[in-house]
Amino acid sequence: MTEFSASDYGIFSDGVKSVNTLNDKLGSIQSELNNAKNNLNSDSVFMGPICDNCVEKFGKLDTKVSSTVNNYKKIGEYLNETAVEYTKGDTKSAKKILKFENGEITSSNFVVDTGNATKDAIFNYLANEGFNNAAICGIMANMESESSFRLDALGDNGSSYGLCQWHNERWTALRNYCNQNGLSESSLEGQLGYLMYELKNNYSNFYNEMLNVPNTQQGAYDAAYKWTVSFERPANADGAGRSRGSKAQNDNYWGTYGLDNIKLT
Repeated sequence: MTEFSASDYGIFSDGVKSVNTLNDKLGSIQSELNNAKNNLNSDSVFMGPICDNCVEKFGKLDTKVSSTVNNYKKIGEYLNETAVEYTKGDTKSAKKILKFENGEITSSNFVVDTGNATKDAIFNYLANEGFNNAAICGIMANMESESSFRLDALGDNGSSYGLCQWHNERWTALRNYCNQNGLSESSLEGQLGYLMYELKNNYSNFYNEMLNVPNTQQGAYDAAYKWTVSFERPANADGAGRSRGSKAQNDNYWGTYGLDNIKLT
């Protein structure tokens, strides 16, 4: 696991403090605006239309301040969420993207839609777990070879199962993971959740390699080859790895999900 210094953590700590300080000040301003608006509203009975106009403008300003306060609250929550994972050693922990649209900040997971529901769902899940385009192309090329993306695919005379054809005890581990987490072993959520659990706990060195493959067409080939020989380990792994590497580079993968088409942030 990569080591991080206290100064690295301080980046997030200082950011959160700055956002919270600004939010406190905005909150005070908002309180003063509300008091002024209420006072003017009380006086409007005696001061007439001019005061009514002031009350209306104070109300609009208060709405804008409220929106700003809410936006900074979302930024603070985003920084806090990222910091918690980052301090555990996860440098790619920002699984949400902040967007600024029509004056409002919204957060969402990374989502692409190429028209292939299963591939897109897998791509989006893995992208939000921190894998780059090349790594995901390599993983999906293997999934196609192993299961044709069928969640209930059986192989090896019924001893291998699912997207990655988990074999024997690995299939049992998939089932146990899903049972413990209230998931179905035949669901995409269950299988992808177990995939990440298995990578992080049983293949940590390989997992870090996959997180850091070059985000290039050659990187897609390398990711597919590595995944074949280190994770899937089929018969004739070298030959299968080269075949799947070529598949990862083609139009269905790098040509569709590659860096030129989908830029991950």
